Amino acid sequence: MPTPDEFRSALRTILLELSHGARFTDSDDVFELGVVRSLNLIELITWVEDSYGLEVTQRDVFDGHLRSIDRMVAFLELRTGAA
Repeated sequence: MPTPDEFRSALRTILLELSHGARFTDSDDVFELGVVRSLNLIELITWVEDSYGLEVTQRDVFDGHLRSIDRMVAFLELRTGAA
């Protein structure tokens, strides 16, 4: 099971790739900054599902679990039982 630091590192990497190197912090709202746009969101969800073997639901998106790296790490810890 990945550690929170491993989740954080992997999320930074994928978000940098999807955003073509945009600058953001772990607490920044990646939607508000434009780091993640609608097409990127689908790529991000697919990456999370494929990487960690879990389903990201529409409710998860609406509840804001993917809005920042900090929130994504907490979400992944909870959903994978790493917390």
